[in-house]
Amino acid sequence: MIADDIKDLMHSEPFRPIRIVLDSERTFVVTHTDYIAVSPDRQSLVLYDEQAHARFLNTQQIKLVEPVQPASPSST
Repeated sequence: MIADDIKDLMHSEPFRPIRIVLDSERTFVVTHTDYIAVSPDRQSLVLYDEQAHARFLNTQQIKLVEPVQPASPSST
């Protein structure tokens, strides 16, 4: 279940940003656990941006949840 995957990623140590991709291909990156909340029934979640604007999503809209891979060091 998508909500369980999100909760697992939220509690991973160390935390890594989470990429959420919707069926519409819209993508969100959650950079801190303070910016995401999963409802008790796991049917919806709230994403906050850095200005505290909220976006409510139904978990059925979500196509993919994954940790953001850290940027590899560039060679100079």
